[in-house]
Amino acid sequence: MLNSMSMTSSDQTNNDHSTTSNDTILHEDDLTEQAKNHFTYHSDIFRTFESYRQSILRNKHITSVGRNFFLSELQNLHTSCKRVLNYAIEHNKFVDQNLPTIGPLVVCGLARTGTTLLYNLLACDQQCRAPLFTDMCIDIVPPIARSDSTGQKRRMDIFNSQMNSDQLSDLLIRIAASHAHFPIEEDSYITRQAGYFSMFPLLSHNEDDDTENWIRNQISKDYAYDYHEIFLRMLNSVDMPKSHWLLKSPFHIFCLDKFLQHYRNALLIMTHRNLLR
Repeated sequence: MLNSMSMTSSDQTNNDHSTTSNDTILHEDDLTEQAKNHFTYHSDIFRTFESYRQSILRNKHITSVGRNFFLSELQNLHTSCKRVLNYAIEHNKFVDQNLPTIGPLVVCGLARTGTTLLYNLLACDQQCRAPLFTDMCIDIVPPIARSDSTGQKRRMDIFNSQMNSDQLSDLLIRIAASHAHFPIEEDSYITRQAGYFSMFPLLSHNEDDDTENWIRNQISKDYAYDYHEIFLRMLNSVDMPKSHWLLKSPFHIFCLDKFLQHYRNALLIMTHRNLLR
């Protein structure tokens, strides 16, 4: 899961490649020409990930272990994104398949307002479908149905083998053991694959850098929701709910205009909590 890497701050960009003396190189060689032509926002996603990568390399306050972790995470997210776009262009029939006419039902209140409890209760409705952790994070292409017990078990075996990897530090192993993943998870795991992930901009070493300012100032990442809809349609093609999709992420509140452009029938639940009590 974590690669052995030698990091430097020397960066060059050449023909959509970022060539450095370390072995974490983001590229689009494995993204087909058909996918590039159809999903034109792929270049925005690449630019975002590359900006994050350069920030991580230049940040002198990150330890070597932390740098390896973040760079590995970037590479994994970008690889997942490219695999989904390649799959989507090869199986383009599901792109035109309609989502349920109801919803999605979206829990999008701020953190610590009861969203997780509400989300898990709503997911008990057998008529709806909430994305599984395995749908979004483990060997995501090709998509599989919830009823595919063999496929779901295989994915969890992959996850467990990664958690037991000797390359993980003792600290990460303890964290993984004490913070079990729910079967369902926030769909922010989907937008992360398009570069919409709040943690990486915080790693910027220089607030005046133009690239990092572009990340901060453009809060509404349109392309992240272009990708989000493609991903949800991919899941819908193998496991359409009887009634509606159920989603949850606090980050949706920052991009509701774009979200509603993609999901015009969306129903929003905004949770509130008096934090002074």
